[in-house]
Amino acid sequence: MTALLFGHEQSVAEWVGRQNGKAFEPPYAAFGVLDNEGTLVGGFVFTGYTGSSIELSLAGGGCLSRGAWRAVLDYVFRQRGCARLQVHTSRRNKRMKKIVARGAFHFEGIARRLYGKDDGVTYSLIADDLPKFRERWKL
Repeated sequence: MTALLFGHEQSVAEWVGRQNGKAFEPPYAAFGVLDNEGTLVGGFVFTGYTGSSIELSLAGGGCLSRGAWRAVLDYVFRQRGCARLQVHTSRRNKRMKKIVARGAFHFEGIARRLYGKDDGVTYSLIADDLPKFRERWKL
């Protein structure tokens, strides 16, 4: 059983940044995932909000919970009213690629040298994809 942590954007963003090797500059929104002992085991950071899209960075095993993904969808598509959620990951990050593939994200392309010497991979989820996403995650 996991719990979600709201209201601690800076500490969650710092934790996700340490896991991913990148720092986040405000403005951003974030929430964390806590294990049974209250330890932060996952986090989601939202940046680059344009009014119709937002970018998501995430880290940690806690990001695999259904409750966390319900919160992501609620925040992005209901609260913010976005039509699009975008995710980038390192081309080497096999675990993240597995998560986005499971979640019905669409591969969009390679971002050359996005992570210094490493290329990035871009995925998106749009509002039209939500039924398939919910079905795959059993939400």
